[in-house]
Amino acid sequence: MLIIIASSVLLRLPVYRNVQNLGDGRYIDSETGIPYLTEMDSYYHLRMTSDILNNGHPGDSVVDGSYWDSLSYAPEGRSVDGYRPLMAYIAIGVFKFASCFAQVSLEQIVYWLNVFISSLVVIPVFLLAYEMSNIYGACVAAIISTLNYGYLIHTVPGFYDTDGVITWVSCFFLYFGCKTVKSISKKDRKSIIFFGVCLLISAVALYNSWYIYYMFVFLLAGTLFLYAAVTFKKDAPKSSAFYAISSIVLIFLLFIAEPGVFKSIFSLFTRIYAKGGKLFPDIFVSISEMRKPSLIAGGMTGLFQMKVLSGSNIGIINAIGGSVPFIAALVMLILTIRKIVKKDIFPEHILLVLWFIVTIVLAFRGWRFIMLFALPVAILSGNLTGEICALMDKGKMMDRGFYKIALIAFMTFPTLYGSYRSYADSQPSVYADMGDAMITIRENTPPDTILISWWDYGYFFEEKAQRRTLFDGGSQSGIRSYWVAKALSAADERFSSNIFRMLSASGDEACEQMLASFGESEETLVFMDELLMTEKEDAREMLSQKGIDHDSVIRLVDLLFPDTLPPMQCIITPDMIQIAGWFAEFSSSGENDTLNKDNYAGIINRIAVAPPTGINNVYKTDYGLDIIIKHTNEGLEASTAVSGKSGDQPYPVEKLILVSQDQIEEYVMHDISEKENTFCIIMDLTEGNVNLSLVTTPMADSVFGRLFYCHGAGLKHYETQSELSNSVQVYNLK
Repeated sequence: MLIIIASSVLLRLPVYRNVQNLGDGRYIDSETGIPYLTEMDSYYHLRMTSDILNNGHPGDSVVDGSYWDSLSYAPEGRSVDGYRPLMAYIAIGVFKFASCFAQVSLEQIVYWLNVFISSLVVIPVFLLAYEMSNIYGACVAAIISTLNYGYLIHTVPGFYDTDGVITWVSCFFLYFGCKTVKSISKKDRKSIIFFGVCLLISAVALYNSWYIYYMFVFLLAGTLFLYAAVTFKKDAPKSSAFYAISSIVLIFLLFIAEPGVFKSIFSLFTRIYAKGGKLFPDIFVSISEMRKPSLIAGGMTGLFQMKVLSGSNIGIINAIGGSVPFIAALVMLILTIRKIVKKDIFPEHILLVLWFIVTIVLAFRGWRFIMLFALPVAILSGNLTGEICALMDKGKMMDRGFYKIALIAFMTFPTLYGSYRSYADSQPSVYADMGDAMITIRENTPPDTILISWWDYGYFFEEKAQRRTLFDGGSQSGIRSYWVAKALSAADERFSSNIFRMLSASGDEACEQMLASFGESEETLVFMDELLMTEKEDAREMLSQKGIDHDSVIRLVDLLFPDTLPPMQCIITPDMIQIAGWFAEFSSSGENDTLNKDNYAGIINRIAVAPPTGINNVYKTDYGLDIIIKHTNEGLEASTAVSGKSGDQPYPVEKLILVSQDQIEEYVMHDISEKENTFCIIMDLTEGNVNLSLVTTPMADSVFGRLFYCHGAGLKHYETQSELSNSVQVYNLK
């Protein structure tokens, strides 16, 4: 077991070396000297951990008896009473212990922590598999459980998230639950006390580890209930009754710990399975980890390794260790169900079947849940290995030791090989330009400044800049996602800036009051659009004509057009172009809204092109596309031509936009025919060379397009911060 744990740690360490070798310090935090963390939730957990260490509770303050995070969900902030602090407690404990021997920072501890504590999953998986098979099966299960891609990629250096604790804590809980109930049925007092205490400790740890921890309580309760039903005997009903009562007691205790558990489950499944139809969007559907995976990625070669072979997708079979453990798990699942039918079982057998079914359903709904599915797969494939090894012992096979080793190698090789190849798949989500920009903002802006951007980097902005953000990973409300998307995708600059002013001063209150006054409908949202496109006095007149009382008009106008505003800065990052389609998707206010992902996109995004060739200034690109600029008596004329791709049609160009030192020149093409989608060519000359973009017209006309492609040129309400705007563009919102 110690060898497997050591291997688990060692195969994660190359990620650190790989990040160090990527670029000239591009991913190294200048303040801490270590690489940036791997993903955004890590920065939220880091901040909560720091708050617990410094304040004794998550959040930076207490509001009305609730622990409060004033940096998230500006301007109100939000409660963090529901934060699960197990990982933070472990990090703080390790930090204090390490500080006794060396000078370390909390950032260093959290960077390395999950590499080591994630390997603890080996212990309960080994014990569960050993309980049902033997040492050979236990070893196979332990190796696959800790080195499968779905788990490995979420527990590398810098990935400071709950993935590193929920796996082994839940496995310990399930193991100790089964052992405790079995000890009670056997009336073994010493075992009852020992496993009972362990169960209590693991239950407390589970409660503090993950926000949907209750899934594992239901798994254990369902296991005991079904075990009671399967093993029921008319002549000995007490034993079955005991398991059924244990199941009921577990559910009762869960209701005490989590009174709103069914509401939480309904909310979770609604978010996973929702098909739309709500007034406001939910950004849950845009999160990459919630995209639906395929069963396998990489074709036939993907069957034999866990390495993810497709950059745009992930295969469930690849991520759980390859086809060998998956097929082995299916075979063992069938054999286990057969045992259940014959009633020759332990509670663990039913647990495995339920565990497999529940997690494979979740795995097909999102990448995030694949690592949970890998656990029953690992144990089932380990059990099959144990069964085969047991059959070898019963037979007269020569050199049984050799064949057992060969079998173990066969079962685990895809996982081991894949983990060896996967170290380069993980790298920080932020980089030095972004980190340095946040440091400058922290040192040169008032403490009440609000940072405005899409939600992706919100947690990082809060932790690094120590400033409030309008929108982050914890602000996934429909109201906030709708209005931020609307402001970015809007073509009307005044409309866009009015939205950000409204949100920064009064948060969601203006929209909530409008919906309360005029009804929760798309018509109300369209009316809000009309109001925010005007000036304050015009909006007051429009509201007065709606037949509401004078006080309500004054209140609504003050919320929509606040007089007192905090300092606001809009942050545009290079990778926002990759998610810009969501701005159009989430800003839709009804069936009549024509803006969507298809007509809001960039085809070519800020690529450097060589000097033009020929009399007509032909710019060659690597996309099989030529950009042609002609000089005419009326100015410039632009068009596209397809090169090297037969059958492809050129893109119809509506406008040419030249950008140079805060100035733009626009040339409209007059001879373009009526087409559903038209495009704009944007030539950025600000850096001395030509950076060329080909984007849809709605994208080019939008505030986001002007900020991203044109550096804010021509905009009155967005003032560029030239000292900060390199790859990350920062604008003061006036």
